[in-house]
Amino acid sequence: MTTPTDTIGTQLPQPDPRGWLVFDRLPAELQDAEDSTQDNDVRYYRESWHYRGPTYHRPATAAERTLLEHLGYVLPDDLRTRVQFVTDNVRNRRWPALELQNPTTEGE
Repeated sequence: MTTPTDTIGTQLPQPDPRGWLVFDRLPAELQDAEDSTQDNDVRYYRESWHYRGPTYHRPATAAERTLLEHLGYVLPDDLRTRVQFVTDNVRNRRWPALELQNPTTEGE
């Protein structure tokens, strides 16, 4: 991602049922990447829920990595995203490898 992170909006209050990466605005390039990831996650969930259930893991996307670094997290090279559909329409993303970290900034 080459998007400047100074145009990322404020993180919405936490906890949020959707996870950490919820902002009041994103630059177009990041928003497009996040929308594409959500579309792919929804498609994967709907095609595989009957044998995988509502939760699965995948590699973190470049946009997720950019946003997590913006929040101050130090990321491992092999970061994986835990995707869980809390309901059919609410996707929660978590990063178990980061949950014990205290981010170095507030992302504002």
